[in-house]
Amino acid sequence: MNKNIILMVIGLVLSSLVLAACGAGSPSDFGFPTGKFVWEGSDLQGIYLNEDKTWSAFYYGESVDEGTFKVTEDLYTQETSQVCPSPATYEWSFDGTNLKFKLRGEDTCDIRRESFDGQTFILTK
Repeated sequence: MNKNIILMVIGLVLSSLVLAACGAGSPSDFGFPTGKFVWEGSDLQGIYLNEDKTWSAFYYGESVDEGTFKVTEDLYTQETSQVCPSPATYEWSFDGTNLKFKLRGEDTCDIRRESFDGQTFILTK
């Protein structure tokens, strides 16, 4: 009986490790870039995308919004935002310098949609 309990505990531990390994990875696991990005055409507006899945937007040196995001393959989902209360998902592509976004589904936040949909951000750091 003790042998069965030990085997069951080992099985549960291994199962939990496998499930944890299958969870969402870091942005870089999907090739998603992190760093400082400026809006194409303006060095004074942009976004910081951080390895810990947080982001902050800046406008002329001032922080204007921040929140969290997740990346799954070619989808970037902005989960939390101080300005935009509902999440939104965008397809992303990155060529080593230019990070481009295209809306996937709906985004009820006009400010975010205008800032991301069809826009290019340029990696600076």
